[in-house]
Amino acid sequence: MSIDDFQNTSPEFLPEEFFNGRLEGWGVVESLIGGLQKRSTIQAEGKWDAQTQTVHFTETYRFDDGHVDTLQWTIRKLGPGKYSGAEPGLDGEAAGEQAGCAFHWQYTRETPQPDGSTTKLNFDDWFYRIDATGCMVRGSAGRAGLPFATAHVTYRKLT
Repeated sequence: MSIDDFQNTSPEFLPEEFFNGRLEGWGVVESLIGGLQKRSTIQAEGKWDAQTQTVHFTETYRFDDGHVDTLQWTIRKLGPGKYSGAEPGLDGEAAGEQAGCAFHWQYTRETPQPDGSTTKLNFDDWFYRIDATGCMVRGSAGRAGLPFATAHVTYRKLT
């Protein structure tokens, strides 16, 4: 799948718009063969800074096994359809592309585990804007280029 497949679709998914304000969400993580691994609720809030062309976005995942993961993103708009991202747990930078209703976001991050350890995972996330307040995400997580889990996340924009 290519980001170009989404040209001329609407509504547009612009990170600086959708991540500006408060959001809530829900997610499930499945193994590659479809078994449910975990569920989560998500609380998020972002603020767009037009002068620096960045959105500061914090999202907190609360998993059904009791562990919590908070991501503190700085997402910079580089130009039409191009984004980069920073987050304290990242290995390098995140890279994003946007066209029409889709946003493709890729990064590698030290991810907290329920036992307190961390695991370095590669993420490949596709965001799809549904309407004015809704977004669906299909993401994969893996290591060494091999995916081993799929996440399905729904966000609802509150403000």
